[in-house]
Amino acid sequence: MGDQGLVIVGVGRSGERGFQMLYRFADVCACLESCGTNVIFVYPKESARHVLDPISVSSARIRHSPSLFLDAEGRFFRRPCPPRSLALAHLSRDMEPLDTATVVLQDDGWETELRAFLARAQARVMH
Repeated sequence: MGDQGLVIVGVGRSGERGFQMLYRFADVCACLESCGTNVIFVYPKESARHVLDPISVSSARIRHSPSLFLDAEGRFFRRPCPPRSLALAHLSRDMEPLDTATVVLQDDGWETELRAFLARAQARVMH
């Protein structure tokens, strides 16, 4: 957990692969991490091939931080993240929820929605 908290991106089944998420959002994740907020992407057990594939493992290693997680026991979220969607949570250092959202990956604007959530998290820690 970073000094300023944690942003969790729960990725539902049939979501983007780990390396795709790391690459696509590397810029905003780097900004958040420089402000003291860690960002992690959490995948369900059924999506192990999206997290443990060689490209995703290498991408996570290059970042020098554990950013891809496999929720093998289904304990990370109260309810599983629906397929083709993202469950987002921004937690304070004390694990208090600061913001939550759900993004449907089938919508064309899902990337914009996720970037907006991450930007709100960044603004929150900068004030």
